[in-house]
Amino acid sequence: MNGRRLLKRRKKTLGNMSKPEECIRGSLVIMSRFCGKPNCRCLRGQKHKAVYLSQSYRGKTRMIYIPQAQVKKAAGHIKSYRKVKGVLNILSDINIKLLTGK
Repeated sequence: MNGRRLLKRRKKTLGNMSKPEECIRGSLVIMSRFCGKPNCRCLRGQKHKAVYLSQSYRGKTRMIYIPQAQVKKAAGHIKSYRKVKGVLNILSDINIKLLTGK
């Protein structure tokens, strides 16, 4: 592929990138827990369900609580992160071809 076509492809690929400021790295996880209150339904087997963002940070997994009202927004930010990561991989491949002429 010649340089001009690669530059055109790079520009088009860059146009498909999500907004980096709306990205979150991680995965959403639903966790079921006991609250510990003596008369709560969770002691009878109906655990409380909550959504957490699971993220590797400095070599450790951290769990960040996501309020129910923010779950859709968080899922969208995670999807944006994955899209940006995919676009960056494509751009990297194009830039390598431009540098090496292959």
